[in-house]
Amino acid sequence: MQTPSYLTCAFGLCWTTAAYADLPPVPSGQDIEIYQEGFLEEEGTQKVYYLGVVAPEIANGGRIDFKAANTDIDVLCETYALARALAAENGNEPANELVIKMMDSPLNYGETNQDVRQYMGFYDISKGACEWH
Repeated sequence: MQTPSYLTCAFGLCWTTAAYADLPPVPSGQDIEIYQEGFLEEEGTQKVYYLGVVAPEIANGGRIDFKAANTDIDVLCETYALARALAAENGNEPANELVIKMMDSPLNYGETNQDVRQYMGFYDISKGACEWH
């Protein structure tokens, strides 16, 4: 089944907002879903691929702690986002960097909200693997 997605651009950045997607299971067993993903377009910078996922169980008082969320983020990089970031399709060149944000409720790329718990992973993928920045 093809995943519907919507391209959004603002402030020189472009990303897709996925309506439905099949994510691999993560080690913590928590339910997560894609909120935003796609290539970030900024002139004069490295090509970056962004994946934002909603994971309600990381909320304050939830059962998923930082260590478990961090492991899940690494697995998402290796099993889901890396292949998409390195794929050259629709005129996009492969990315050199990958950013994954896990949040307890939806928050658009670049927005802040102190009431939303967020964990992030920053990866150098220029050698074809997820290496922490």
